[in-house]
Amino acid sequence: MKKLSVLFLVLLFAFSAGAQQKFDNEVYFRFGYSNPCWTQFGADKDWWQQWEGTTSRWGLTGEFGTIFMLTTLNSNETLALGLDIDWVSFYWHRFTYEEPNYMLDMATLRIDSKVGPSLTFSPAKRIAIDVYVKADFGWFTGTALIENEDTDEAEGFGDIFAVGLSTGANFRFSILMVGIEFNTITTKLENYDESGYYLDFTDRDSDKSPLPSMNFTVGLSF
Repeated sequence: MKKLSVLFLVLLFAFSAGAQQKFDNEVYFRFGYSNPCWTQFGADKDWWQQWEGTTSRWGLTGEFGTIFMLTTLNSNETLALGLDIDWVSFYWHRFTYEEPNYMLDMATLRIDSKVGPSLTFSPAKRIAIDVYVKADFGWFTGTALIENEDTDEAEGFGDIFAVGLSTGANFRFSILMVGIEFNTITTKLENYDESGYYLDFTDRDSDKSPLPSMNFTVGLSF
């Protein structure tokens, strides 16, 4: 909570400086690859690799947002402070464990919104670099465990609200935007059929389900 308190103080400061707007606001949408970390669900890479089969992982992400440019920070207008808001973003992650006669799929969908301060550096016309840190509000997270592709017997876990942190950078040339982001959020994925049973592979007494990921996106900003 201390980190979030500091973040919101920064946001209030940014709003108070908004009278000197020089840069244009940016509306963006982008999609890309989301690489779920091995430490998802409280595990680690050694935990995944202890089994005889093979485990693969992959993911997708997308977001729609706005960067509100609040104030320039120097006289030649190459640096500006802004507020970056992702109105809606999604993350889809999948782990697949396979051996000759068995397969386990773990699929996770999360719907978020994110907000935080950004710093934009524009060394030349039509070129800009944004760095940011954002509070991540996970409105819904759901995970399904499916054995041998039998969806009728899938085991489901869910969480309605979670808070995390995202840090990253955007590289913009004209309307093209490329982004890299590290997202860390910890949910409480509770079993839909068994109250009090949470998804943590290494600590059955824990109600925490960490879901960190590294994200690479490409899109457009206007």
